[in-house]
Amino acid sequence: MKLLEFPHSHYCEKARWALDSKGLKFQAIALMPGYHIFTVRKYAQDTSVPVLLDAHHAVQGSSAIIDYLDNKYPSYLLSPKDPQQLAYCLQLEEQMDKIMGENIRTILYYSLLAYPKFIRHCFTHSMPRVKQGIFQIFYPILRKKIYKSYVISEEKYNEARYNFEQAMEEIAQIIAQQPYLLGDQFSRADVSIASMLSLLVMPEQHPFPWQDVPDKQAREFLNSYKGHPVFKWTENIYQKHRIRS
Repeated sequence: MKLLEFPHSHYCEKARWALDSKGLKFQAIALMPGYHIFTVRKYAQDTSVPVLLDAHHAVQGSSAIIDYLDNKYPSYLLSPKDPQQLAYCLQLEEQMDKIMGENIRTILYYSLLAYPKFIRHCFTHSMPRVKQGIFQIFYPILRKKIYKSYVISEEKYNEARYNFEQAMEEIAQIIAQQPYLLGDQFSRADVSIASMLSLLVMPEQHPFPWQDVPDKQAREFLNSYKGHPVFKWTENIYQKHRIRS
């Protein structure tokens, strides 16, 4: 199996975690942002990653990848068997993939796009130097495209900060009386939300190395959550369950 990815993408981390949780061997293939569309469109209609390639099957999107893996490799299910729990789990996963995942991306890009070396590391640290050089040359164009797609405006940034905070408080209420989002059962909901927060927590168990955040505003945002119960919960989930195959 192969996983087409951006190494530090929280959505790609979610797919890697699902693969690792089942002990499956796969090759992670880092794609150059921008140019990735030519590779991805060979296998899927959309241009987003992750994309899992398994023999003649191409599965696009982290949630769809978990669906596929649970169906083909059911020995370690991430999806609950109970229909009511499954419905709630999928609803929570979809909601937090959007509210947490999309908003933290907006928040961090707002500050960190001004630091090309940091962004280059996140996308290309596993690539040959020649590709890192190509990334550096075309980064000014890529930066404008990323800003236009994911940041848009200061108003959008402020909205993202508010929505992210609301999501953190919602999850805090759920985990206040139970270890996992579904009670005593570790599930895809935990994988999803912990992955979405990998950019916040920067856990040691993440398969790729982190760099120090160079921007003061971004550091202040990250540090403001270090004592938050969901921050600590995410650290704990990574320590207990993020075992790489």
